[in-house]
Amino acid sequence: MRIVPQPTTARRVFAFWWLAAGAAARMAPSGRVDPAIHCCAGILAGATSTTLLFPLDLVKVLFQADTSLARLPGVAAMSVRVARAEGFRALFQGLTPALVGSTVSWGGFFYVYERLKPPGRATSTADALVASVQAGAAMVLLTNPFWLVKTRLQLQTKSHGTAAYDGFADCLRRVVRDEGWAALYRGLVPALLLTSHGGVQFACYEQLKRLRPPSGHSQYEAPVYGALSKLAASVATYPYQVVKTRVQDRAAAAGGSELARTLACVGDTWRRERVRGFFRGCWANSVRVMPSAAITFWIYELVVAHAGGRAPAGP
Repeated sequence: MRIVPQPTTARRVFAFWWLAAGAAARMAPSGRVDPAIHCCAGILAGATSTTLLFPLDLVKVLFQADTSLARLPGVAAMSVRVARAEGFRALFQGLTPALVGSTVSWGGFFYVYERLKPPGRATSTADALVASVQAGAAMVLLTNPFWLVKTRLQLQTKSHGTAAYDGFADCLRRVVRDEGWAALYRGLVPALLLTSHGGVQFACYEQLKRLRPPSGHSQYEAPVYGALSKLAASVATYPYQVVKTRVQDRAAAAGGSELARTLACVGDTWRRERVRGFFRGCWANSVRVMPSAAITFWIYELVVAHAGGRAPAGP
């Protein structure tokens, strides 16, 4: 695999932290926390969790795209295999579009989610479900090109046999040149179905808060709530993630409409692998999403509490 040096990635992460933290700190509290503070908190949380756990995301994508019937190696074994075959930096291939996508997604999601929540009363399960699905759909339409590029870069492995892109910008340019602008939205159908993921997650999160409302020290409780709700949502919607990855994979690219490609992928997966194929890499995903959600919600709650001038509480 051709690995293109990205010396400014660390600086991009620092820049996300600095700008979002500074913006949040400058916002004065006024009753209900301004949705813009939730946006800045989401940016910080998304950038941090994405960077720290990105190698696990790469392993998950490799497992999802594997259509063989062979037994998959363990998460650690696969990580070591990639690092030995293609270098340690290969574990972070695709980090730049992932950072852009995750910061825009989390920041935008929390902003829209807070705007859509009914003011003046406690958030019900139905309120959380509707608001999160609507916020998720808006973010899918905005960020799908970044996730497509991330997937293409992550699948640039010797074993997968795809041609190398020269980084984020080159991949974006070549996708448009070779496949057309519409290709940037490949995987849109399963991605929109995945908005149910956010619905399940935030409905569970709100329910957990009602069962045991966060105390004044919810920076310790929010990670637990976030991890459990994320695990439930991930397992419930995992087949959509597998289909999305396979539709976005360049090696599997085919003509026809987006819906036709999605249905063809579902049919092929069922014929070759049955139910097990739709949960390919589910364990690797669970290992990734629980600490990722814990980190995300912990940082989110801390930033909102600090910038909003209140004790931490759930979104």
